[in-house]
Amino acid sequence: MLSAQGQVPVTSEHGATVAKEIGAGYKECSAKTGKGVKEVFEAALRESMKGRWGRTMKDKKCVII
Repeated sequence: MLSAQGQVPVTSEHGATVAKEIGAGYKECSAKTGKGVKEVFEAALRESMKGRWGRTMKDKKCVII
């Protein structure tokens, strides 16, 4: 499917290199097989919940307006 769109898969090496360059963690998953998808989303959620100095925010509440 990627080749039909003129794209190629990202290699593990390239993903890890880019993650290191931007100071991010690197996780792999497959949308096709579902392998690792839950772990990637859980890691992204944990990172998004970290405060400014890397501590998890517990006292913030979500407000829907």
